[in-house]
Amino acid sequence: MRVEFATEPGHPGKPNEDFVVVGPTTMVLLDGVTSSSDNGCKHGVPWFVERLGAALFTHGAGRPDRSLAECLHDAIEDTSALHADGCDLARPDAPAATAVVARVIEDRLEYLVLSDSTLLIERDDDLTMVTDDRLDVIGVPARRRRDAHPVGSAAYLTAHQEYLDTVRAARNVAGGYWVAAADPAAAGEALTGGVALGEVRGIAALTDGASRLVDRFGLSDWDRLMTTLRHFGPAELLARVRAAEAADADGTRWPRGKICDDATAVWALV
Repeated sequence: MRVEFATEPGHPGKPNEDFVVVGPTTMVLLDGVTSSSDNGCKHGVPWFVERLGAALFTHGAGRPDRSLAECLHDAIEDTSALHADGCDLARPDAPAATAVVARVIEDRLEYLVLSDSTLLIERDDDLTMVTDDRLDVIGVPARRRRDAHPVGSAAYLTAHQEYLDTVRAARNVAGGYWVAAADPAAAGEALTGGVALGEVRGIAALTDGASRLVDRFGLSDWDRLMTTLRHFGPAELLARVRAAEAADADGTRWPRGKICDDATAVWALV
């Protein structure tokens, strides 16, 4: 794969909780799930995504005999073992991440998507979008109640906490949504598949901070986003996201929990 990527923290001076690593045949993109500082872990989300991402890349690139779901399972186990004594990994807000993985095995492109990051697969006459919408479905009612209030108002903040409580209670439980955290069973909930390599023109992986140009702001569609990546590159896509966020700095036009979010876009020709 020939790969380009761009990544930016949501705010200068704050850690970027996205993580990307690429090699000749394998790409891994994680989006750390922001949690409170009192989340039961001594290390924090950036530490977690760096180690999970490195472990997932190692397993994905080095074990073609293992499925990507099995590679994620093993990477979660490896990362959980690195936590120090005293880390409470059973807490619902313990460090976690979404995941997108793509790799080339002989004449086939394999992929895995866990939670609400997005993978786009471009063929000659078709564009496939792969994302897990369970988090969105679960959170929609609480988010709508939150977004009915002016951003920053007392009512908004109360409703936002209700939203956070709702989605945390549904994390990694039957009937809820799944992210990579401490339980390797989450790997079995990922969306996986494969396509013949000869059919693929290009692929893109996006954290939700980058995909919001389409799925939150409605300022583009997936086809035009792929055209932007192909002709101008990932940095241009992030620049357009930041311009839209700046134009709605109080969240009036597009109510959202994070006015500016960590954003990462990966573009690959295969």
